[in-house]
Amino acid sequence: MGFAANGTIRKLNALGHRLTRALIGRHRVRLLRWRRMRRDLARLGRAEVVFISYAKAGRTWTRVMISRLFQQKYGLPENQVIDDDNLHRLNPAVPRLLFTMGNYIADRHPITAVPSPYAPKKVIFLARHPADTAVSFYFHLKNRVNPELKDVKQVPDEKNDRDIFDHLQNSPAGLGHVIGYMNDWAEALGNCPYHLLLRYEDLRADPVPELKRIAGFLGESFTEEQFADARDFASFSRLKEKERENFFGNTKLQARDAGNPDSFKVRRGKVGGYRDYLTPEQTAWVEETIARELDPVFGYGGGEPATASA
Repeated sequence: MGFAANGTIRKLNALGHRLTRALIGRHRVRLLRWRRMRRDLARLGRAEVVFISYAKAGRTWTRVMISRLFQQKYGLPENQVIDDDNLHRLNPAVPRLLFTMGNYIADRHPITAVPSPYAPKKVIFLARHPADTAVSFYFHLKNRVNPELKDVKQVPDEKNDRDIFDHLQNSPAGLGHVIGYMNDWAEALGNCPYHLLLRYEDLRADPVPELKRIAGFLGESFTEEQFADARDFASFSRLKEKERENFFGNTKLQARDAGNPDSFKVRRGKVGGYRDYLTPEQTAWVEETIARELDPVFGYGGGEPATASA
């Protein structure tokens, strides 16, 4: 499916959302969020493993690498990325994995709720430096989020003149929101006896050792060649090309505008890239805020490096 077809689908979806807004008005957001909450709770119930991160923390990239490992091990189609139980249905040896931010589930079960619906599951949490996450999410809001769904997703409309530092300081999806989300999960992981904490920066520095940690946590075995192939298959340059080609046949894994590099799902992935958009004084504010407010378990802001937990 090419860009033209996907553009038609987006227009039809937008029309559908306008109609629901006209028909049920203020009840629309509540209804659609309820439906998504029910959907995600059903997926959570089926899942054996839950992979959690804030948006734009590297979840899709890691998901492609994990998918590639299972594709190689079991001879599965290389354009099939794990989504709930799709690979499990092709081969029951593949575990059911749910990749999520958990935002709709949180409507019913707040992240720090006890008992936690995640507690019986194997939980993998992927952390990323909160400023890099918030800056990447800024571009995601401007270039990728369907405007008709921003009210349902409860995200701000960043198509105005808000600059990046204003977003970090004042947006409902800015730095404070990312820090709050990570702090909640730092607490919640204590209620999940089977969990693994990863950091995006460690994956970027050398994916293979982190993929081996994931495999060990899942109780899976792969060859050295399969680990290296998964790393290379999901390199940022190759993923960008796959987005241009719509290799995965999935609008969520395709650039919204092939001519706009900021509209790609895989944008830059640069560690510390937030500094490129800020003055030294603004960078200092960011780093002081993180050092003061973020739980040190993640190893940012002068804290101890994150370590494995299972």
